[in-house]
Amino acid sequence: MKPIRSKHPPVTVILAAGVQPRYYEFFNSVENLLVPEGSQFLIERSCDICQNWNLGLQKMKGEAAWFIADDHSFGPDILMKLLDHNVDVVVPITPCKTAPWAPCVIHGPADGERVWHENMLLYRWSEFGEGLMELPTGDFIGQAGMLVKRPVLDKIGYPWFKAGQLDKGRLQEDMQFCRELQQRGYTVWVDQDVIFDHHFIVGVTARKHEGKW
Repeated sequence: MKPIRSKHPPVTVILAAGVQPRYYEFFNSVENLLVPEGSQFLIERSCDICQNWNLGLQKMKGEAAWFIADDHSFGPDILMKLLDHNVDVVVPITPCKTAPWAPCVIHGPADGERVWHENMLLYRWSEFGEGLMELPTGDFIGQAGMLVKRPVLDKIGYPWFKAGQLDKGRLQEDMQFCRELQQRGYTVWVDQDVIFDHHFIVGVTARKHEGKW
């Protein structure tokens, strides 16, 4: 990270990761990331993603936490752009990893106590415009790239991230975190001008048709 003089107070950047790193694009992004002076970068590694987020928040310093994962990449000024909005919660748009590459933003409301992606509609790109958009109550967005101010996190308290709350058979800790923010009266703002790139492994093969590749 590259600390710079800024009107913004320090931030804790938290990476929840497995035991091995995934993509060079991510670490190139972190290396060039502009952050307010005094900010810290924490890597919490295990197969338990909720524990990783919660351990990072327990070690948090500064006035906001920025949640990232190592299958993303981003521009050097993304964090400063999010800080400039000066809102309690703001998150960029992440494309899904699967075709047709829709935004990772989901229309609600949830169907009873069970939340299944298959039964809920993903947003279309045409639904977004410019500037900040207030996420409607009951809709969901993941916390990849989400910036959250300390007073919000203090109000939630440990454990900030919880598994099996929406469906006992699924993690969905990011959707639960989004729902809890809204239940506590916070607006989740979506920055419609910033895309949080999403990386994944693609396998390429070939096959013959009528004897020809």
